[in-house]
Amino acid sequence: MDRKKLALGVSAVLNAPLITLVTFIPLILVQNTEQAPTLIAITTLFGSVLPLVMVWGLLRLRVIKDFYANERDTRTIPFLWSMIFYLLGVWALITVNAPTAVTALMACYFVNGFVLLLITSRWKISIHASGITSPVTALVYLLGSWMLPLFLMIIPVAWARLELKAHDMKQIAAGALLSTLLTWIQMSFYVHHML
Repeated sequence: MDRKKLALGVSAVLNAPLITLVTFIPLILVQNTEQAPTLIAITTLFGSVLPLVMVWGLLRLRVIKDFYANERDTRTIPFLWSMIFYLLGVWALITVNAPTAVTALMACYFVNGFVLLLITSRWKISIHASGITSPVTALVYLLGSWMLPLFLMIIPVAWARLELKAHDMKQIAAGALLSTLLTWIQMSFYVHHML
């Protein structure tokens, strides 16, 4: 198989909005709550559907040139819209009295997005790497060490982003490590002190 096509496929399948979708669903289901359908609808809408629709719209309007906004100077608008969606998601989850773990993860997406926006204004940090390690860190924090093997998803993501020349290894490592650290700190704070 063509290496570039494979790298494009990996980048698409392990893209942040899709990882968001498959992270929230099991997290919600283990809460054993009657609210599960409502919570899945909220997290899917604000964490996956609206960000994907926004990217598609920005592509149609030619605000960005490709699905991943690979040019650093075109990333601000997609970041800002995503942060708005995540913040609305937090608000919706608080409104329906969602379990703390679910609201905390959505809050992590908002805060991590803000930090990555600040960094990406000067340096092209890897959103793909962040999109893997942030939700996996939350799952490890909330569900335990048996979730640790999910961190292995960073390997194909790193390979794909390097193969496509979208990032160098420093950008990938920074995205992965920073998001892991930020998410762990936030989950600890939200779960024990706020939500």
